[in-house]
Parts: sequence; C-alpha cells; structure tokens
Amino acid sequence: MAAVRRFGLSKSRITYGLQCGKRLWLQVHRPALACYPPETRRRFAAGHDVNDVARALHPDGVLVEWQDDLDRAVRETREALARPGDVAVFEAAFRHKGVFVRADILERRSGRYRMTEVKSATRLKEYHLTDVAVQTWVVEGSGLPLDVLNVAVIDPEFVYPGEGDYRRLLRPIPVADQVRPLLARIPGWVTNFVEILNGPQPAIATGAQCHKPFDCPFLPFCEESEGRRPAEAAGVGGEGAPEAPDPTLGRVDPAAAAYLASLPFPRFYLDFETVQFAVPVWEGTRPYEQLLFQWSCHEERSFGVVEHAEHLDTSGDAPMRAAVEGLLETLGDRGPVFVYTDFEKWRLVELAARYPDLSPALESVTGRLVDLFRLTRAHYAHPALNGSYSLKTVLPTIALDLDHALLDEIQDGLSAQAAFHEAIEPGTSAGRREELRRGLLDYCALDTLALVRLAHHLEHRPTTGKEPPG
Repeated sequence: MAAVRRFGLSKSRITYGLQCGKRLWLQVHRPALACYPPETRRRFAAGHDVNDVARALHPDGVLVEWQDDLDRAVRETREALARPGDVAVFEAAFRHKGVFVRADILERRSGRYRMTEVKSATRLKEYHLTDVAVQTWVVEGSGLPLDVLNVAVIDPEFVYPGEGDYRRLLRPIPVADQVRPLLARIPGWVTNFVEILNGPQPAIATGAQCHKPFDCPFLPFCEESEGRRPAEAAGVGGEGAPEAPDPTLGRVDPAAAAYLASLPFPRFYLDFETVQFAVPVWEGTRPYEQLLFQWSCHEERSFGVVEHAEHLDTSGDAPMRAAVEGLLETLGDRGPVFVYTDFEKWRLVELAARYPDLSPALESVTGRLVDLFRLTRAHYAHPALNGSYSLKTVLPTIALDLDHALLDEIQDGLSAQAAFHEAIEPGTSAGRREELRRGLLDYCALDTLALVRLAHHLEHRPTTGKEPPG
C-alpha cells in the first residue's frame, strides 16, 4: 500500500482553508490556475513596503531569509535567538506539527518575547487575529513563550514629514486577549486541512466565501467549471459572450434633453485618475490618500467642435500641484464641467484644502460641475443596464465602439493605479514607462470622450461627421 503523502501547512495555507477548502486544494495542487489582477499584486507590494518600514524602525534587527530552504530558515532563527541580550528578528521561522510560520517581527527585550504581525490595513480585522493565533500556536509549540502579541496597523492620520521619517506610521494594537481563545481550534484546522490536501478536489460551489476576506484568485476557474461566464469574459463578442446591447432600445426622458440644451458653451468633460500609497512617498501626504496624478478634459467650444487636453506626470515627483495648475488653466472661469459621479468633486475639495492659494479657483470649478451619472440614472433606461449605471455598463448601450474592453492593459481605475505605481518605479525601463504612459493617456481620454458621447445621446443630438479627437 502506497504511503499517504503528508502536505505541510503554513499560516497562508490555513488562511486559504478557512476561506474555502477548494481554494486551499487548488493553491497547492493547481497553483497555475490562480488569476491575480493588478490591484491584488499592488496590495501584495504594499504589504512589502509596510514591512520594510517596520524593519527600518528596528535598526538592530536580523533578517532571516532562505525563502526556499525552510529548514535553513528555522536553523538561522535559532541561531539569531541564541545571541545574548536583546534582539529583533525579522521573518523568524518556526515549525510545529507540520505547520510552518514566519513572524514579521520577533523581539526579545529584557528576556521577554514580543511578536508583531505587520499589516497594511488601517484598522484591526478579524482575519488578523487568525493569523496571529496560528503563529502563536506554532511559535509556542516550538518552545518559545510569547509575552506580548501585537498587530501593527497603519495610522491613517499620519502625515509624512519627509526625509524618510516613518516613526509614527505604524500603530501597535495588543491582541493577546483576543488571540489566545483561538489556539484550541488550531489542531482541528490542521487535521481537517491535511485531509483536504490528501483527498480529491473538494466539490464546493461558488458563493459568498469567494470574496471574504479577499477575492479568491481561483474564482474565474470555479465559475467556468460551473458553466458560468467568468468576469473577464464580459466584453462584447467572443464565444460564450452575450449579444451586444441594441442602442435603439434605450429610452431618454425629454427632461434630460431640455436640461442639457439649456447649458451654455464652452462645455468641459473631465475625468481624474488618482493614486494611493500605503506608505506615503511625498511630503505632506497621508496613507491611502487619493492623490491626483492625471486628468483628461474634452472641451466643446460649440456642439461637435471638440478639443482635447490632458496631463500626466510619471516622473515620480509629487504631481498634484502641477496637475491642478494645468487643470485650472484649461477650464478657465466659465462653462459647465461634466463629470460622472462625485469622485472629481471630492478630489477638488481635498485639493482646495491642500493648496489654499488655489482654493477660490478650485471652489469655483466645483460649483460648475454637472454630474452625468445622476442625470443618466434619472432619465435614461435600457434593458441591458439591469439596474447598473456605472459608466462601463451604460456606454455599450449607446456606443459599442467606446467599450473599455477594447483597450489593452489599462481598462479601469484600479489597473490605472497599478500602472502608475509601476511607471514611477526607478527600476522600470524607459520603454516600459512609455508603454504605461501611453496606456494611461488612452484610458483617461476614452473616459472623457465617453462623457461627450453620453451627453450628446441624452440631448438627442447624436455626434455626426468627424469623431471628436481623443
């Protein structure tokens, strides 16, 4: 009789199993099926950035590497802890009863041990406690008592003073009282997950668990296995894709046309792209603050006579001030400014607070905004909308040629953020940076051209002749 293979577990694998046994099985047996969108990859990178800051706050720390040699990592951890006196160990490695973990920061101070799990979140979350519980069970099972258990989260009120000073970025939260009651459950988890890994692929249907605590990277595979269309196949055309919506089925309330006809020229159609950093990189900014790095504006001098202006800075320097100054010059002091939802409005409010000298002009622009989302939701109907009025849902019902799926790499705001992050990385090649820059410009310009076409559709004045430049 063949021996049963015993699969090792880790904190990550236990986390996968708690989300869904099928995800755990696929992660181990068929990892190539995982599909990680750009934003997920950026979240992973943010975690690395925060860990780098945490380590820099402990200049006496020792990093245990050996990612591919777990036995060597465990030995190096023992060697680091064998040193006399106080010590801080990063990525300290432990194994207990077939479960391997690495602690972000393990400190010994005056003979007492403190373990800290570093997170890129701004508040304590339930799955953080599970992470710390698994680590505690393994570390203490290896014979090392832990006196203090912390989760370090980002303080959202931190304002980066510059010069690499991140001393107040992280806020430690004691969690021992919440974690220790979970330890008794871990042996049962271990037994269950080892059984899952030694068995066939679990027959688990997709459901709410696919999105908690994070979107499962195997969801497209599972949906396809169930005969459902994966989200990535939602574009027009292609095998299994739904029929393209028929624009003639749309109905516009005449009130929308009357309102739009009352608005003067010039008209401006505006879209912002912003970026967020878990670890602020520009002086005077906060973690996860929405920071303007790009805008597109189609200016309509008279009906159908359209010019395009845009701004994008991929130098890596703080882009907000130059973006605002260029925007104010383009918008001038008169004419309605069309946007879609309140996103641009709140960014203008924040920019006015950041730059008091530009505040009057920015407040004036805010007063000129016209929200096409509200107008569309109130006065436009099409059976293909199915209750959704996102711009990407509305556009194919009025103009199939404006489908974002026709773009290359950058098709939504999240992928635009990921592209900007990559573009400003010092290690990004000049050719790749230009490729990303072109993709960002094309994406943002499509959004504002789409607003032009949407406004024309609602006004019952379809664009004729040469297409406005994009």
